[in-house]
Amino acid sequence: MSSKLHDDNLLHIWREEQHTIASQVIIPPESSSVVVSQTNGTRYVYLSPYTSSNINGQTTTEGDKNYLLIGGVDVSFSAVDNEDAVAVYVILKYDKSTLSNNDPSPPPEVVYRSHKFYKLTTPYIPSYLAFREIDPIMELITEQCNHKPHLTPNVILVDGNGQWHDRRAGLACAVGVKCKLPTIGVGKTFYSLDNEMEKSDVLKDVKSSVQSWYDDHCKQEQGRTESVNMECRGKIVVDNESIPLHSNKMRVKRESPSPMAYEEMLVKLHQVCSGLAIPMRSGMDQNDIVLAYALVGHGGNNLTNNNDGDGNCNKSSKPARGSKNPIYVSCGSYISLLEAVSLVAWTSVVRIPEPIREADLHGRQLLRDQNR
Repeated sequence: MSSKLHDDNLLHIWREEQHTIASQVIIPPESSSVVVSQTNGTRYVYLSPYTSSNINGQTTTEGDKNYLLIGGVDVSFSAVDNEDAVAVYVILKYDKSTLSNNDPSPPPEVVYRSHKFYKLTTPYIPSYLAFREIDPIMELITEQCNHKPHLTPNVILVDGNGQWHDRRAGLACAVGVKCKLPTIGVGKTFYSLDNEMEKSDVLKDVKSSVQSWYDDHCKQEQGRTESVNMECRGKIVVDNESIPLHSNKMRVKRESPSPMAYEEMLVKLHQVCSGLAIPMRSGMDQNDIVLAYALVGHGGNNLTNNNDGDGNCNKSSKPARGSKNPIYVSCGSYISLLEAVSLVAWTSVVRIPEPIREADLHGRQLLRDQNR
């Protein structure tokens, strides 16, 4: 009884802290330059290559703001001892011209990397992930800001959700509020706000959205000129129709394509643009606020390593495509949602954006070395 009372009291304290974090999140308005075009008679708009009015590039010695420093944080857990974990913080330097041109080369330069091993003292509780990871992450960021402030990133990508959270206070929100830097939450798996939605249902809806775009594109393509098609190249398609995120009892079943047909659609999507972003709302109504986007069909640029869009080795001669499995992008703080989606897409060589992927790979290697 006393243990349960202690747990209840701790969760109450955590919830209050999350409400405080949520109240301190700042989301700027969308830049008027983000959405550049909408196809006539369709439900889709196209995002321009990443150009943020809220995030400035770093100034070089010549005074040109021609590059961005993008951070990534990730926590890896030991497969040998379930109490061992390592937090990793990396900073990648991007030439802004490669982002705006959707050019995967040259690759970004890793200009900073740090880590901290620590012991897990609290179990994983859904919607309270931040309390297992925030302290070592903030130690790493604070250390960098204090000792190498010239490398402070323009934005930090966080492995975890931001405002896509029961109390609008995911890990990315906590990091952004505490370090006062723009942050973006990137969820690798779907998190259900009402605990009723199944991941398999969301994946079916994502595939259905890809099929809807494909059908619309095929119709529109008949009347398009090559120059119009080229204008779409490199942009992100944003679907104005959201995933029906509500309980199974109220869902309308949507047909999804076969695996082979889905692959073909992703190939076409990759040829035309840099991914499809599907809105995820806070409730069942189409007027409810969009808290996140499911991003699919992004990546697919790692052709030199012969990988497909999900980072798997592609030994066949199949045409290039983006990721078939979505990631879930939401704001942490100090950045708008469409800007967050565009930045995540343009830093994704494969499914996971490179700053987080670099942190994840480094953390896994550190744990392997520790357990030898």
